[in-house]
Amino acid sequence: MFKHPKSVCLTYFEHFRFSMYLSYKFGLASFCAMVHAIYPDILITHSSNTITEVSNEMKKIGCR
Repeated sequence: MFKHPKSVCLTYFEHFRFSMYLSYKFGLASFCAMVHAIYPDILITHSSNTITEVSNEMKKIGCR
């Protein structure tokens, strides 16, 4: 039924958990970017830190 999780070497629940993690991280990053847009002197590196963190996590999950 769900081919994508298997194609990236994850079970449905592993895929679900990681996708929810990404949703949380992107939602938080979006909010922080909006705050930074209004007040540029705070959360200066949050967006780039999030990109690095998510990129590192994506390298560790799924097919290797």
